[in-house]
Amino acid sequence: MTFAGRMADLVEPWWDRELDPLTLGHRELMRMVATAVALRILRPGAVASRRVDTALTLAERLASLQEPGGLFSSDGNLQSPPDSAFTLNDVGITLTALERAADPALAPLEQQLRGIAQRAVPALVTGGVHTPNHRWEVGAALVRLRAFDERAIARAQQWLAEGVDADRDGLYSERSANYAAFVSNPSLHVLAEGLQRPDLLEIVHDNLHSQLALTDADGVVETVFSRRQDQGGQIPLEVFHTQLRRFALGGCATCTAGAARSEPRDGAVAAIALLEVLTEPQLDAPLPAPPMPSASERVRHFADVGLLVAERGPERWVVYGGSDVPHAGRVGSGLAGDPTFLRFRSGAAVVRSLRLSRVFFGLGPFRAEALQVADDGVARLHERVTAGYYQPMAEGRRRADGRYRLVSDGRFSASMAFDERARDDVELVTDVVVHGGSAGVELQVTTSGAATRWSLELALGDGVLAGVEQVSTDGYRMAGHAAELRSGDDAIVIETSVDPEPEVVGTYEPGEAYTFLGGTDALGGPRLYLTGTSPGTWTLTLRPA
Repeated sequence: MTFAGRMADLVEPWWDRELDPLTLGHRELMRMVATAVALRILRPGAVASRRVDTALTLAERLASLQEPGGLFSSDGNLQSPPDSAFTLNDVGITLTALERAADPALAPLEQQLRGIAQRAVPALVTGGVHTPNHRWEVGAALVRLRAFDERAIARAQQWLAEGVDADRDGLYSERSANYAAFVSNPSLHVLAEGLQRPDLLEIVHDNLHSQLALTDADGVVETVFSRRQDQGGQIPLEVFHTQLRRFALGGCATCTAGAARSEPRDGAVAAIALLEVLTEPQLDAPLPAPPMPSASERVRHFADVGLLVAERGPERWVVYGGSDVPHAGRVGSGLAGDPTFLRFRSGAAVVRSLRLSRVFFGLGPFRAEALQVADDGVARLHERVTAGYYQPMAEGRRRADGRYRLVSDGRFSASMAFDERARDDVELVTDVVVHGGSAGVELQVTTSGAATRWSLELALGDGVLAGVEQVSTDGYRMAGHAAELRSGDDAIVIETSVDPEPEVVGTYEPGEAYTFLGGTDALGGPRLYLTGTSPGTWTLTLRPA
């Protein structure tokens, strides 16, 4: 069976789900319309015809959601050019397919979609955006629907003139695998083809090679460094499949290997693939034979985002020191805030996350200010956090009414005019050195400054634990200086110089920025804790059994 046939097999049951059109947003409605057309063209027949009849009803519903100015609203984004662009890209794909098919039975649907585009494109030409990837999504929609407004191409070029926000590794400024897969990469491909900009394809190609280096043995792309909603989430490599397939068919061995392990298995992802095959029939060609996997150690330092990824056989470790929080002074939307600083796996045995909490003014867990990687591969993480006690106001700045400006000192706010007062700092400095090699990874953690307590959390994957004491439903502490996590035939030995504290239960503290609002970024699942005091130096080793 061809690639298109396999995707259609996945899409048909996905499309035939029982859905209430009144509960669907504009993007979902248009995706259903587009895939109904794709299935009709690729698999004509009575069932496909019934889907098209339903799609016409969905398109009418879609038209009813258009605002008077032609745009759509969703998720609180009212009359949104970028949100509308997601839908309008599917409109463009579908209109292109309908024009090629020239099927009279599809004419009413084509007329409905043309009306939607005619009303929307003028607003898209003049509308703005609010995230980096929106520029490319809007630009792609303008290129696809350029026949509806003579200003469309110039506007797309205006967005592109800002320059694409990709670093030396092809990673976009939002650092998001999700937005790379669903927005930036496909949009830049459309812009490259429509505007004769092959340099944009080079950016996409670089990004794909980075995504492959970021993908683990389970086919999950690393997201710890993301600045968007997927930070710490699970993004499967399959969402990049058609992009990888395109470059694989163009002769790239690296992308061939990636495409071979990423064919979609999810109906919603297959729907995207089916639409791409509809517009690019060459994507249906068989893939070349993938190259033999390399047995050598692979190390990739993503310097611009503070990430080190290393693999040696079944072992893989990730060291992260690229958080935005130390520099922004807060957690927030659009900032990389995940406090995980290391992951390690040996086959099926996985340490999902290491996070270091400490009792220090509610400032939250350790987040390194930077990652340094030496020529010998040794990684170093550093953080200095401070909190202050403020002195009395200087005589010349005192107010008789006692009313001072409301000021934030980064930790909390008060009517104390903090910036006008002398401050006594309390500091805590943390340095983590990570040695990786054939014996796993060894961490040396050194703290200086304030005398306080700390708690290291090891979030674990599935398996059986030995050498630990259970202290809660999912919480464990070390019974001695060594423990083991075993999953099937694979195991990780956890060794530490830290003496066990039988009376202490380790915890993860997200910091006052979360707890003030009753929130948390804590991880679920089994978690093992080490506890101790600062200042001092201690070690932790994670190695295959």
